[in-house]
Amino acid sequence: MPTVTARDETHPVIRWLMTDARRRVDANDFLEAFAQQLLAAGIDVARITTGVPILHPQIFSFSGLWERGEGVTERLYRAGPSATATMSNSPIRIAYEGGGPVRCDLTAPARDGEFPIVGDLRRDGYTDYVVYSVPFADGSHKALSLATRRAGGFNADELALFAAMIPAIAFNIEVQALRRTARTLLDTYVGQQSGGRVLEGQITRGSGETIRAVIWLCDLRGFTSLSEALPRDALIDLLNSYFGPMCDAVAGAGGEILKFIGDAMLAIFPIGDDPASICRAALAAAERAQAALSEENAKRERAGLPRIEYGLALHIGDVMYGNIGSDTRLDFTVIGPAVNLTARIESMCRQLGRQLLLSSDFVGAGSIPATSLGAHSLKGVGSEQEIFAPA
Repeated sequence: MPTVTARDETHPVIRWLMTDARRRVDANDFLEAFAQQLLAAGIDVARITTGVPILHPQIFSFSGLWERGEGVTERLYRAGPSATATMSNSPIRIAYEGGGPVRCDLTAPARDGEFPIVGDLRRDGYTDYVVYSVPFADGSHKALSLATRRAGGFNADELALFAAMIPAIAFNIEVQALRRTARTLLDTYVGQQSGGRVLEGQITRGSGETIRAVIWLCDLRGFTSLSEALPRDALIDLLNSYFGPMCDAVAGAGGEILKFIGDAMLAIFPIGDDPASICRAALAAAERAQAALSEENAKRERAGLPRIEYGLALHIGDVMYGNIGSDTRLDFTVIGPAVNLTARIESMCRQLGRQLLLSSDFVGAGSIPATSLGAHSLKGVGSEQEIFAPA
């Protein structure tokens, strides 16, 4: 392998990083291709990791792990005491702080105070391990580690190559991290399906399509009085305790949470080739949410906290799924008469003394065993609507 200087851009690996690699925006795909480039260049690398702290409500950092013969696996580290303790005694922390590189001779005898990862790698037969800090444009630092099982470890030319390729590595990983952050934020605040559409460029006001979907609308009861009576933190805790089971149930059944409207939540289950199965899945999700909130209310009663009272309606119909709003502020949502009807049915939960109500269209489309609660006049709806409760 030719000698590499710190400013060498002619080495095949660095040239690849600056050209073809830039089209690989998926982090796992990039890591696999990067490893193959190193192997093709005659570098006996057996393990590579990338470490990238990310903006996520629950995840502290993302790590890609490539192992020779095993391929790439993705590791997500949740924020919390465990992650903090692990990171506090790791060369990755040094890299995140802009230090290093850190090189560990894994053939040396174990010693007190060494990084825990060193013992793990030594037991797995690795001989050399090096961690580099990867600088991003915003001043933060990420991490790249490489390990080998070759006797004698990495040689001087290989270490020179690793150091020289860090700027090109940084460019590629930063593009991937920015895309991941964008997708994470869109998934968190817009929803997975809607976020994907936005990321693909569907951001023109008025753009959208008519789709058939099960519509889910749930609403908290007595929120006005609760907001006046409860301290701020207690009110937020109640909302989270209510929305949590609702969101988990919808997401677990393949639904898409579109928005929170104060104390209400709107979600859809897009209909494919089998409307009945989607209806049954939505109903099962609603029943799981009911069960979870029943348990939550039992805990709240034991703690002397106010119960969570709510109404939930399921309907099926055609909706316009797309962008509405102003030139500079858009909302990706569903609108149409079917959404309005779902809201009117949900508003009947208190009057009919039920937590969960179903439309006649939903019951028919899903062949749902249900009990009729009669036909009712609903505000803004032309004809009376028969409303059902699950049998």
